[in-house]
Amino acid sequence: MNNATFGEIKFDTGWNKKSTIELFGYSYAIIIKAKAYFEEEGITSEQEASFVDFIYKKDNIQKTIEESLQDFSNINASERFTPRTLLFQRDGSYALLLDDAEDTDNGIVVCIAPNVKLLTQDEYL
Repeated sequence: MNNATFGEIKFDTGWNKKSTIELFGYSYAIIIKAKAYFEEEGITSEQEASFVDFIYKKDNIQKTIEESLQDFSNINASERFTPRTLLFQRDGSYALLLDDAEDTDNGIVVCIAPNVKLLTQDEYL
């Protein structure tokens, strides 16, 4: 499907497309995912608004993510965390899911909106 906001996006356990994110001076391939249980649900206006918010504030958001991860980590965060998915929930809240080299079973989530906070993926999902 070609969504006016997200662009070309495909349904596979949610609406997904490939993208990149810059963190700690590195570029990472990630999946942008708009959560949906069924294809017929489409993408909500809240998800579209949050995606636009992310695009317009991307540099500041990336800096906030870096600072949050660095504050949380006892070692160099750029070596510990690998971003995987930028997940937009149906209500417009969104978060970046990352692999954590120190906790390979859980990973970590940086919630971006409505409030910035760190959680394990088990707590978030």
